[in-house]
Amino acid sequence: MNARTRALRSLIRLHKTKVDQAKAAMAEALASEHTARLQLESCQATIESERQAAMAEHVSMDDFRRWLPFGQEAVERAENTLHIASQTADHAREALMQANAALKAATSILDRRMEEEKEIRTRRELAEIDDLSRRVRMTPG
Repeated sequence: MNARTRALRSLIRLHKTKVDQAKAAMAEALASEHTARLQLESCQATIESERQAAMAEHVSMDDFRRWLPFGQEAVERAENTLHIASQTADHAREALMQANAALKAATSILDRRMEEEKEIRTRRELAEIDDLSRRVRMTPG
């Protein structure tokens, strides 16, 4: 195996590591996005629950009105957190796609290189066979 092939194999190992890292980052980003979505849903459900309690007169409407801005702030913070988590997941997805593309390109180059080396070996073997065949024919027997 020549130096180019060894270098390509090293490059592929590096790209595989980058793909693994990108997959891990993607999994983490998706988990954070999921958690943020659950938090937003929880905040929204709390507002609805408090509204229902006020409507059923378990809590006074004045208490609900005083509490509502805090509930809305919690929803807004959760929406912002979800937005940031979604952007992070999108970036992680893009990084994973780029890492996979780089790995595929390096693998494709190595495959071509290996095929070229195989063709060269085959041509050399055929040339040696032809040379031996000529020598055998030229040798008086």
